[in-house]
Amino acid sequence: MKLELASRALVYFASVAKHGSIRGAATVLNISASAVNRQILDLEASMGVALFQRLPRGMRLTTAGELLLAYIQRTNRDFDVVKSQIEELQGLRRGTVRIALIEAVAEATAEQIAIFRQQHPKISFEFKVMGSVEVLAAVAREEFDLGIAFNPPADRKFYTLAETRQTLCAVMARNHPLAERDGLRLSDCLESPILLGDRSFGGRSLLDAMADGTTINLQPIVVGNSIAAMEIIVAASEAICFQIEIGARTNEIIIARRLRDPSLTGRLVLGMRRGRQLPAIAAVLIETLRATLFS
Repeated sequence: MKLELASRALVYFASVAKHGSIRGAATVLNISASAVNRQILDLEASMGVALFQRLPRGMRLTTAGELLLAYIQRTNRDFDVVKSQIEELQGLRRGTVRIALIEAVAEATAEQIAIFRQQHPKISFEFKVMGSVEVLAAVAREEFDLGIAFNPPADRKFYTLAETRQTLCAVMARNHPLAERDGLRLSDCLESPILLGDRSFGGRSLLDAMADGTTINLQPIVVGNSIAAMEIIVAASEAICFQIEIGARTNEIIIARRLRDPSLTGRLVLGMRRGRQLPAIAAVLIETLRATLFS
């Protein structure tokens, strides 16, 4: 296939892979479904292999299709890096930085983005809040340039750029019986109903590890993936939830108390996929985050 035709076919292929159907891709591309289908068929004929499984309710990538999609994504990322580096040489400092991060650091990171953009107004950002396990997976898939996670599992694909220690805090209503006590332990909190993050949370893994092999029995009344939502429940009850220091809020309704248990301290990490070349502007942001969130 000629280069321009191959390029068009790859765009159509990537759109079908993303939307799961010929019709869905055609709608987004604003062309006919038959045109999309013809390009996919030509691409498959050119490569001599089926790229999709044709299912009653859509299209699913074959193994060959997965390899081609990974190539396209890798090529697009490499192009963004080169483009960013060229613009850096011209002093333009354009580009997009993509960050996967845990909820605990969302507000602090947003503040740094706002300050960063005052100095670099041509930079755009994309971020997504998720659990620590999901952060590492998203960075490993190169869906995001940087990831911020707490107490993540070991992953050879994740290269740590900066880290600091963070301790879990108990978050409760201001009128809770434990609110006036300093130096709480987890055992004190278990006298009240507790709310826990799901198993994608780094803090949850610390709590589970502490409970394993002991008489501690974690029996949450709520398990979820949003600390902000749990804080609403906590504020209206005698329940307790847990958050690391950087994200533990204290206001007129709720209060956070640091837990004294040594095993409830873990690593807050900033990292990237090992071996990946990041856009030049991302390196500038890394230094900003190191100096503010990880100092």
